[in-house]
Amino acid sequence: MKKIANVQDLKRGESINFDYQGKKAILVNTKHGKLVAYSTVCPHEGATIVWETDIHKLVCECHLSLFNVDDGSVYKYSSIFEKMDDLTPIELKIDDNQDIYAV
Repeated sequence: MKKIANVQDLKRGESINFDYQGKKAILVNTKHGKLVAYSTVCPHEGATIVWETDIHKLVCECHLSLFNVDDGSVYKYSSIFEKMDDLTPIELKIDDNQDIYAV
């Protein structure tokens, strides 16, 4: 397991980028207080996924595809694609000290 942060380090609507198994990843505390983590590698061509607080979505910087933060599913993708896969989720564990781990 890899420690990412402590629950107190991440306010609602904020994100933290981290490395997970040799790849870039993101931890988001949603506006509803749910902690979620995903690979930041876009499932289409490997571009970077970023967190956009204003619209509460994860966005591919290359093609501007949008992903739901609660489950990583595709919200809207570029019309140049026939289909887009969901983001790859990362399982989280929170210990008694409120430390957040990627497992």
